Amino acid sequence: MALFLCLAVSACDGAGSPAGSASTAVAQCAADPATLRKAAVEHVYDGDTLRLRGGERVRLVGVNTPERGRDGAADEPFAEEARRTLQDLTRNGEVWLADAAQARDRHGRLLAYTFDAQGNSLSAQLLAQGMGFHVAIAPNTAYADCLAVAESGARAARRGVWGEPFYAPVRMADLGPGDGGFKRVRDVVTRVSFKDNGWWVQLGGKLGVKIAEPNQAAFKRSELRRLEGREVEVRGWLVPRDGGWWMLTLGHPAMLEMNPS
Repeated sequence: MALFLCLAVSACDGAGSPAGSASTAVAQCAADPATLRKAAVEHVYDGDTLRLRGGERVRLVGVNTPERGRDGAADEPFAEEARRTLQDLTRNGEVWLADAAQARDRHGRLLAYTFDAQGNSLSAQLLAQGMGFHVAIAPNTAYADCLAVAESGARAARRGVWGEPFYAPVRMADLGPGDGGFKRVRDVVTRVSFKDNGWWVQLGGKLGVKIAEPNQAAFKRSELRRLEGREVEVRGWLVPRDGGWWMLTLGHPAMLEMNPS
């Protein structure tokens, strides 16, 4: 299982530092424009969701940007900047789409890899500018390695969300009711178990990280066992459970960092 910052070995130097510029990282996520289909952009909701002409809503695969406020709640930091960045990336009113293995999310939105006219990934450009966090959710992981590299440059430079204390990793002991949603959790692994209902990595005595059967092939039991007693960082969506417990579903090694910095 590769370290999060060095998923693509060629993108890191011997010390594990990101190599190359943001533009180089974005170029690694390029697609052949001849394989894409063009669509007209009608509206940008936020940094990772847009609406096409005809009403189809598209959720960009590979990036999670700050949430805009709803029902009177304030925007999360950098939510408006992320929305404006996606507006700028689609300012000509066009986007190029490639199908994802899972076509829809639970909200009915189309899941797609999105590109500009030159075949450059919109998700990679958002990540390189620090406008969101890389997320790899199986089976839609075709560009996971290069998107991790695109993010790593922004992280090293503390650009955008990476310089904002609001998005610092949390400890399980600091979480309270209502603190769910997308988080980076950094804590000590207290137990690793392999059960019929999934493989489980427990953090901080309060978080059950579940690796479901369809995603287990991407992980090694031996490496997971060695996590016990070590501090790790996971990212994903926290869901409250009974007894003060939380659950997070882990679908790809890119969402697990074994040596957090």
